[in-house]
Amino acid sequence: MQIYKVINNNMVSIRTSENQEIMLKGLSIGYKKRPGDEVDETKIEKRFVLEDISLIRRFNQMFTEIDKQLIDACIDVTSMIKEKSKTKLSDALYVTLLDHVNNLVDRLQQNISFDNSILWDLPRVYPDEYKIAVHAVKLLNEKMPYKIDEDEANFITLHIVNAEKSNDMHKTYQMTGYIEDICDIVASDFNIAFGNTNDYHYNRFVMHLRFLIENIQLHVVLDVQNENGILNTLTDKYPQVWQVVQKISNYIDACMNYKLNDEEKLYLMIHLVQIFTKK
Repeated sequence: MQIYKVINNNMVSIRTSENQEIMLKGLSIGYKKRPGDEVDETKIEKRFVLEDISLIRRFNQMFTEIDKQLIDACIDVTSMIKEKSKTKLSDALYVTLLDHVNNLVDRLQQNISFDNSILWDLPRVYPDEYKIAVHAVKLLNEKMPYKIDEDEANFITLHIVNAEKSNDMHKTYQMTGYIEDICDIVASDFNIAFGNTNDYHYNRFVMHLRFLIENIQLHVVLDVQNENGILNTLTDKYPQVWQVVQKISNYIDACMNYKLNDEEKLYLMIHLVQIFTKK
């Protein structure tokens, strides 16, 4: 295994036979090394792949501009996030999180605060990712000489979700807004508060919304036959729930220019009936 590029004393990259660049991190793994030298594999602590050439360039650039302590802290935090996540995350998170934390440190040094009030509902929409993000903030505070507020977990949550979906951040913001609006419709019409993010039926509903909205964004249509008139049976038995489904359908049509079919309405109906009967 030969070194392709020496990034710094603790980071090198190699090239595979498929011409894929893999980053290797380890104490002194790059010390006094040159391209072409053999990698001391006993020093490899972490490895990750950046498949996008623009990410590789940005990552290499940041290594020449950013403090080593910050880089090491962000790599450790990103590795923790990937280990704790229930979903496989893109290695692009190593770059996006490092970029974000570097900008955060710049703001802290200049006493610039950022209003993240628009993100207040992320713990409700992405409870699993938010818990990991809170742990990430604690870890950053342990590893860096700065006081990072816990609400920074909101931004880290978005980066985690973005790495799950391989979307751009704009689509992640959009999805978050859609889910919040739909949950508000349900809460208002059912006269309930979604305060308990550990509620099983609520979490199932939010996960379904994420699946539905992602499919709409990807132009994937759910096509399942509504056998035995299940939708008609549910609408007759739960007319108030059906009204909420219709409101959600109208919202999706207005905001996403997409009309839900009967099968998609059926799945919403099933989830909402469970919430409605448990309230």
